Amino acid sequence: MSRDRSAPKATKGSAPHPGGSGGSGSGGSGRNTFDIQHVWVASRHAFAWGATLSLCTLMVGVCLMTIFAAPPFGINSGTDGAACVGTPTAGRVCICPRATVCATEWREVAFLVLARVSSYFGYPLYVLLFLTKCHNLRGMLYRTHLSEILPLDDVHHLHTLAGTVVSVSVISHSFWHLLRWGVGKDLALLWTAQTGVTGSLMLLLTPLIAFPMMFRRLRRGVRFEVRKALHYLSAVWGVALCFHAPATRVALVMGISVGLYGADWLCGYFFAIHYCPTLKMTRLGEAAVEVVFEHPPGFVNRMGGGGGGPGGYVYICLPWLSKGKEQWHAFSLYVHPKLANHSSVCIAKVGDWTGALHDALSQPTSRPGYIYGPFPSPFSDAVGYHNLMAVASGIGITPTLGAVTQLSQSRKVNVMWMCREAALVEYFVRNCRFDDDAWSLIFYTGKRRLVLDETQFRANRRLLIIAGRPDVEKDILSIMEAITGDTLLPAKLLQKAQVTYESIFNRSPRERFQALLERALATYTISDLYLLGLQFTAASKEAAVNYDDIDTDKDGKISSKEIATYRRRIAEEGVSLDGFRELVLMLGADISHEQLFDAEGCKAIFNQLDTSGDCTLDKGEFEDAMKVLSKPTVDEELGKKDAGDHATETERGKNNELKVNFNDTREVAFGKDEHIDFASWQVLYCGGAAPVVKVLNEMHNVHHLDVKIESFDW
Repeated sequence: MSRDRSAPKATKGSAPHPGGSGGSGSGGSGRNTFDIQHVWVASRHAFAWGATLSLCTLMVGVCLMTIFAAPPFGINSGTDGAACVGTPTAGRVCICPRATVCATEWREVAFLVLARVSSYFGYPLYVLLFLTKCHNLRGMLYRTHLSEILPLDDVHHLHTLAGTVVSVSVISHSFWHLLRWGVGKDLALLWTAQTGVTGSLMLLLTPLIAFPMMFRRLRRGVRFEVRKALHYLSAVWGVALCFHAPATRVALVMGISVGLYGADWLCGYFFAIHYCPTLKMTRLGEAAVEVVFEHPPGFVNRMGGGGGGPGGYVYICLPWLSKGKEQWHAFSLYVHPKLANHSSVCIAKVGDWTGALHDALSQPTSRPGYIYGPFPSPFSDAVGYHNLMAVASGIGITPTLGAVTQLSQSRKVNVMWMCREAALVEYFVRNCRFDDDAWSLIFYTGKRRLVLDETQFRANRRLLIIAGRPDVEKDILSIMEAITGDTLLPAKLLQKAQVTYESIFNRSPRERFQALLERALATYTISDLYLLGLQFTAASKEAAVNYDDIDTDKDGKISSKEIATYRRRIAEEGVSLDGFRELVLMLGADISHEQLFDAEGCKAIFNQLDTSGDCTLDKGEFEDAMKVLSKPTVDEELGKKDAGDHATETERGKNNELKVNFNDTREVAFGKDEHIDFASWQVLYCGGAAPVVKVLNEMHNVHHLDVKIESFDW
């Protein structure tokens, strides 16, 4: 049974899906299949939840039967129990098979029932705690038909739920047993019996393992490395559980679970960790780091757009980084959009380890590291739908790129990305190709002006940048309606895109230079830029110098001393027009030259900065000009209406010709979302914005949309 809910896009030349209705792009297979398909989609998660709850409930029944049934099935020796002679329960029940489980008073019986029900209810969850973290086993099973039955792409929610319930279960179980032992004056069993010793150990470990992950205040107050290390105490907890009740089969059940986890960990450590001698790492402004690596021998990117699914993640270890040689951190993986046999991750600067990595990369760097994975994530399930709505905030755009890379040739991958980091927007627009048969909306909420090449926007009319925040639900439904009816988005939304488009691509030469400078100052200091200008000046002058005018040594060669003197004289003179032009081209290397400004525009800016009029910018002139240009009020301070400051009419006309046509009359009539076949849509979200998650969950409840949320909780 395939997870393709409708036919691939006919507009991209794909043959209809064998099991589909043959419908085109957005229509899907109609309202009748909505119920069937949505139930099938939800059934995998419902099956996991239902099966878990059913097993837990069944175990409660088994627990009560084992307490009150007669041997050999139960532990109640009844009216003939010799251990209960002369006790309050004598003649009715006798529950005293061994010292650790002996209840001869009615209140002890009640405490025993509560203690045992607490533990028996959690037994299936004890197993889930370990099996859901068998990453390699899960990745292998995900590539089988079993993934149609179990939600193997997203089991972390089962792990967190199981951990929460088990924490309560352990505390409850321990409380009632301690109360029973206290009433019966048997507290010495805590240190004299195997059950007491292992139970005490588990009770002490449970808060250390679970609480830093469960409670928000602790998550924020305890460093990730400490929380992770404490969480690994679960292995000790699991072994203690295996020996906690030697008279039962818990050792067999938990031994298998803990054993599978241990075997999976060992297999992963020795066979799934790949050494990469060259990880190419580049800062993306002040917000993130991009890591690009060539696939090492044995590494197969089945996830992240690599052929087995559009989503996935890997763990990365950087032994050379000062913040922990033993630390492994999980990041979304995507196939590099330009380099064959390469994959990438983007790392947001949010903690100690990521901050240390960002600080260590003052310039693009290549260093070794280890890659563990890849493993399936919630985005891996995107292949099951024809129409995708990928919503992202900040660095959460990375798993979306896998969906765009792999699925845009056969499906419609729409994107809504909210980001305040200019460097991230510039990087991904520069390096990634968005689906030109779907809508891609980038909502930019940052302060710095964007520096973008217009080429992709001219080629893809459905790629829009909009300044400000979206109305998440309304804009998502507008995109769905537009795709369904093959119309444009609402006029107000397109007008906002028009304004943002003009503010980015219809600038005067000086405004373009100021935007370049704002971006450059996120990486360089003003002194760094001046030194770069001097280097470009020296290079341009050396290329034109007449070496016959320079003294040579006895062999006819120019001495290094003369060269040093010559370069020092250039440095004393300052930055020339040629050096300034090369500096501008370097700062805008990712922008086509014709979109920066021509030689006359560059000369006009240079002349404005050259207050002395000597055709060079000395250090004082350069630094003063850069400080003024870097201020938000640059237009007022330098005079926006100075001669030569504005783009010429020819430039304005050229840019107007390149603008996207937002005046198409085929406009969506918002509010008619009853025409949307929600069964053919899946909404994917990655990011840390709780309000967005809330809206998407509400859309799931109201419209029965399948919503997958990829968090950073691996």
